[in-house]
Amino acid sequence: MSPRPGDPAPDFQARSEQNEPLHLAALRGRWVVLFFFPRANTTHCQLQARRFEALMPEFRALGAQPIGVSSDSRTQLVTFHDVCRVSYPLVPDPEHVLSERYGVLDDAWPDSPVRPARRETFLISPDGTVVQHWTNVDPGTHAAEVLAEVRERVAANA
Repeated sequence: MSPRPGDPAPDFQARSEQNEPLHLAALRGRWVVLFFFPRANTTHCQLQARRFEALMPEFRALGAQPIGVSSDSRTQLVTFHDVCRVSYPLVPDPEHVLSERYGVLDDAWPDSPVRPARRETFLISPDGTVVQHWTNVDPGTHAAEVLAEVRERVAANA
């Protein structure tokens, strides 16, 4: 079951595709955009990743940190990182630790042994609370939608 708005965000410690340590608790004080995507190096996932990257200066200005999570391996995400030229961390989750913790693990696709994460996003407030959960994500427009939500929440707390 996915955490709902108002719930504490499930903490995690992981390593990015660049083998950098990531700990959700260490990001307290910042907005975190935790977005799950099904498969690296597919058209829609690349579109979504590039849209977030295009808006990174605005996310940074608001104190927000996007983090992408996929069920793919570290090797696949290194390639994805290089192809999409993203500056935010990507978390390989082949053992489905984060996908299960956030309730986004999907059924295996036909002809694939890998169970992917569903394309869903969680906005986590600076105090570590889930404030928004998107389940119906359009990869072409989603980053702008998330940015608008962050802007609105930052303005409300100013």
